[in-house]
Amino acid sequence: MSLIFQIVLPMFALIALGYWAARYRGFTNPMLQGLSRFLGIYALPALLFSSMARAAIPDPLEWAVLASFYIAALTVFAAGGLWMHLTGRRDDVASIGLAGSFSNIALLGTPIIMEAYGPAVAVPVLLLIVFQSPLLFTSATMLAEMRRSAGGRPARATLAAAKATLLSPLVLSVVLGLAANLVHVPIPAMAMKSFTLMAQTVLPCACFTLGASLAFSPAKGAILPATVVALLKTGLHPLLTWLLASKVFLLPPEWVAPAVTAAALPIGINAYVFAERYNAGRDVVSMSLLISTLLSPVSISVAFMVSAG
Repeated sequence: MSLIFQIVLPMFALIALGYWAARYRGFTNPMLQGLSRFLGIYALPALLFSSMARAAIPDPLEWAVLASFYIAALTVFAAGGLWMHLTGRRDDVASIGLAGSFSNIALLGTPIIMEAYGPAVAVPVLLLIVFQSPLLFTSATMLAEMRRSAGGRPARATLAAAKATLLSPLVLSVVLGLAANLVHVPIPAMAMKSFTLMAQTVLPCACFTLGASLAFSPAKGAILPATVVALLKTGLHPLLTWLLASKVFLLPPEWVAPAVTAAALPIGINAYVFAERYNAGRDVVSMSLLISTLLSPVSISVAFMVSAG
């Protein structure tokens, strides 16, 4: 439990700093928009590319653990998106779907899961990290681009959405990084160092912009839907993962435990960067990120108990 707070509290400090700067120290909305564009177009793609290019992809892959986690994640994604569609917030379908399914594995999950279960779970954790961005970011980007293209002729709109998805900085960085990894393209050390330096700005800048956006956007109307999204992430996602891993695919406990715990993690900060990038659902996503982080000590503790039992 202390490890959770050691990682979470600095994040809240940066969020509080962003709120204070926007509320009292003249950090303006245009400044916020500029920082958000930097995150979405440059910093986050640098993080995704460098992560994909350097990831040690295990061989053979344990497809059942991926199926357990990502069937659950995509089910939650669809549930959140359908909810937004039925309530008339169609522009927010991709952002809310992503927020309800995207776990904070790399930053928060890896040290907690490794501390709880030992180095033997490194392979399943790595598998989940490697496939999270290609599956969930690509799905969310495709939906967002389809929404942008809505209103035109169906064939032309679909083609435009597919082209925009493939050329999106988020998807392009994942594809290029994974391709460089698989075909062993030599990346100059200076270039990789530049990507790494850029990637290191994602967490502090995202937390700061999250706090600033809360200062500019009243949270009153977002609290209820944000709570629902947070519960989808920290409640429904781990429950579905546990059912699939232990009851359907009959995975051994050493594979069930990290998958369920990863699903019980709060929403990853990258989901907020996505919402900022597409200017969709920012109020709900920002508040749900905070609420899910507050709920995570409980959800992770329950995941520990279920996995141990």
